[in-house]
Parts: sequence; C-alpha cells; structure tokens
Amino acid sequence: MNDELKTRKGFWRGPVQHAIELTAEERHIDMFGHVNNAWYIAWAMDCAWAHSDALGLDYAAYERIGVGCVVRHHEYTYYASALAGDQVAVGTWIARNDGRMRMIRAIEMRRMSDGQLLVAGETEFVAISIKSGKPARMPAEYAHLYAPPDDLGS
Repeated sequence: MNDELKTRKGFWRGPVQHAIELTAEERHIDMFGHVNNAWYIAWAMDCAWAHSDALGLDYAAYERIGVGCVVRHHEYTYYASALAGDQVAVGTWIARNDGRMRMIRAIEMRRMSDGQLLVAGETEFVAISIKSGKPARMPAEYAHLYAPPDDLGS
C-alpha cells in the first residue's frame, strides 16, 4: 500500500519518500466538527517515525548510536478540513539535510476520496545526544539515510 500511495501520479506536490493512510475518527473531531489541528501534527509525526523505521532508524537505532533527531520547529498551513470517516493520506520527504545538525522534513496530507490538499508544511529537526539532550553532530549514517530525494543517487 505504501509504495502505491507514495508514487501515485499527480496526487502529491512533493517527491514523497514515505506515505501512510489513516482514518479520521470521532476522537479526532473538535467542537467545530472537523479534525482538530493538533491531530495533523500527531499524524505528521506518525508518518515521520514510520519513514525512519522503514530506513532502519527506529528509536532502538537512535539509542545504539547515541544520537537522535528531535523537533525544533513546525510550520504548517491548513487548507481544508478532514471530517470523521475521511481516509487521509500522509506523505513525507526530506526536503533538506545539512549533514551536520539540521534537517527539514516536508509533510503533505490529502483526503483520499478527492485528493483535496488538507495540510502542507515542514518540520525542522535537530540532532541531539540522547545522554545529555544537548546538540550533537549528525552521524554520517543519518546524513546518508535522511537524504533529500535529489541526493539519493549520489
């Protein structure tokens, strides 16, 4: 399902490297009758972790290496609302990675039934030492595996 979803022609604006599909449930709905904005951020992080896991960089790998990537900043634009029962596709790709401490992960969310863009944005991650919580140099393994799509052939 993931490969078919991430390569769907004309569906995504960006070069999606990983995608998940989920259903908006009643628990996601707020008093305005649509998915609350906090859920979109949670879904973005679910997709980010699923991508990292697929790359072999799950939390156990972070612990083994001693360095993890944590959120520094989110910047999202909300275009339309998802409603209870909507199937939502969440796609992600690495937009930039300086290979030292910082990477930017792009996110796009679309309603499956009509392809409507719901949310698009970016999250900035920084590398930290798991022991100290202080900034740390990104391991070469991270720089390689968390490469933007344009860099994957190099």
